[in-house]
This record gives sequence, structure tokens and C-alpha cells, in this order.
Amino acid sequence: MDRIALEAARLLFSEEGAGWIVAALLGFACLHLYREVGRSQEARIGDTGATATALERASQANSAVALAIESRTRVLEDLSRLASEISRGVDRSDERAREKFDEILRRLSDTRHEGR
Repeated sequence: MDRIALEAARLLFSEEGAGWIVAALLGFACLHLYREVGRSQEARIGDTGATATALERASQANSAVALAIESRTRVLEDLSRLASEISRGVDRSDERAREKFDEILRRLSDTRHEGR
């Protein structure tokens, strides 16, 4: 780039007058590059905004999923608690049923012994 600038400066002050053409062409090239850089930066800013929006939406979706999982976890904990209560109730009922069955068997055996 430095060599181009030096060559342009040499041609600008040369006796043939070609330097002014080179200077004009370099000016147009610089203007074109300036506009392209501006467009490129605008595109990057737009892409950054789109990325930020996508990340925000993904964050909201992740938050909703986390809340749903937490809710499901609470439901599973409640179901687990209920299942253990039912299991304890069945054990108690089985124990009561055994006690009543033993009582019936005792009465039957008492009745047989009394009948002899």
C-alpha cells in the first residue's frame, strides 16, 4: 500500500500530467472502499442484532423448559409421596387383615376345643 501511495505521489508531480488521473482514480477507489466498509459494518451490526434476538428467544425457551421440568419434578415427587403412603396403607391393611384372620382362626380353634 505504501508503494502505491509513493508511486501515485511521484506520478502526480511528473511532467506528463498522468498524476492527476492516478489521483482521481485513487480517490474513487478510496470512496468505493469507504462505502463498502460502511455497508459491511451495517451488515455486521444487523447480524449482531439478529443473533442477540435469537439468543434472547432461546433463553426464554430454555427458561420455559426449566420451569416445565421443575413442575414435572414436583408432580413426580407428589406421586412418589402418594405411592409410599398407599404402600404403607396397604401394609397396615394387610396387617389388620392378618390380625382379623388370626382372630377368626383362634375363635374357630376355641370353638372346636369347646365342642369336644
